Amino acid sequence: MFKKIILLIILTTSLFSCKPETYIATLNDHKIEPEKIDTFIQHKMDSLNIPGMSLAVINDAEIVYYRTFGVVSTNTNDPVVNTTLFDAGSISKTMFAYLVLKMVDKDVLDLDTPLYKYLPYPDIEYDERYKLITARMILSHRSGFPNWRFLNKDKKLDIKFTPGTDFLYSGEGFEYLANVIAHLNNIKKDELQGLMENHVFKPLEINHTYYTWNDYIEQNQAKGHVDGKVARGYGIHSDKPGFYASYSLQTDALNYSRFLIALMEGKGLSKTTHKQMLETQSLSPENNDTQKWGLGIGIETLGKNTIYKHGGYNLNFSSGYFFSKKPKNGFVFFTNSNTGYALNRIFLEFFNK
Repeated sequence: MFKKIILLIILTTSLFSCKPETYIATLNDHKIEPEKIDTFIQHKMDSLNIPGMSLAVINDAEIVYYRTFGVVSTNTNDPVVNTTLFDAGSISKTMFAYLVLKMVDKDVLDLDTPLYKYLPYPDIEYDERYKLITARMILSHRSGFPNWRFLNKDKKLDIKFTPGTDFLYSGEGFEYLANVIAHLNNIKKDELQGLMENHVFKPLEINHTYYTWNDYIEQNQAKGHVDGKVARGYGIHSDKPGFYASYSLQTDALNYSRFLIALMEGKGLSKTTHKQMLETQSLSPENNDTQKWGLGIGIETLGKNTIYKHGGYNLNFSSGYFFSKKPKNGFVFFTNSNTGYALNRIFLEFFNK
């Protein structure tokens, strides 16, 4: 089926602020022809039954490759174009972490002050241990909160271990922290989109990127798919329009890559907060030296190279990014399919040659 799907390729021209290259460098500076990347992606989209994709590659802190592939919906076969938005899933967390660190730089928030001192949390007040939880713990997944309370048998929020003593990936923690940031700025949580616009998107020249639902998303978002069929996932929609720091970001590869360049170069953050964001704060469950977490970002050691990464999955959309600081190379992709999550490891192997 997908061999017959329209493949739309957006060339890397100045229109998209891309620097065209004869060869594309991998995370390790190995050279690949752009045509080989095109062929590789087409093959993987066919084999994984992925309808559409947005992909950008960064070399030396510049966007050198940007393509859109496939269709926004298998029901219509309309092509993915440069204005198509994708549900980013959990890579929303990294952008939100950047906003939190901006608040740290502005002395609005301290990473190590217990959050209850800023804003008590009635949902977990029955457990006094919650008064130990800090922004640093949440951003490095050491709060003790579960990923989501609905996964518990009683559907109630709880704490799985004394905060700060272990690792457990948690979306719940990010939502508590979002409420704290909103409170400290005297706004409602769903108004954090404006804070993102002023402190992240506009300064970094990131366009048409949103955490809350609006008419532009309605008109330009790709349709999510589960096993090749159009289906609703966990993301926001017209009936669920609010701001969710953990997963509600809507964007594309070109704009997200501008954010990754900022992380590579430390744009917009003090040297102290930028350093803390990208240094090890906790170990993954494997408790080894290759899988680590900074603040809102994963860290992996591959040979002599340190890779910064995060994946996103909202059931009907999948995404991921990887980048290195030396050299300043990386890539980010978005797909409108549950099966696209497999590309996180597949692309890492391909771009880490």
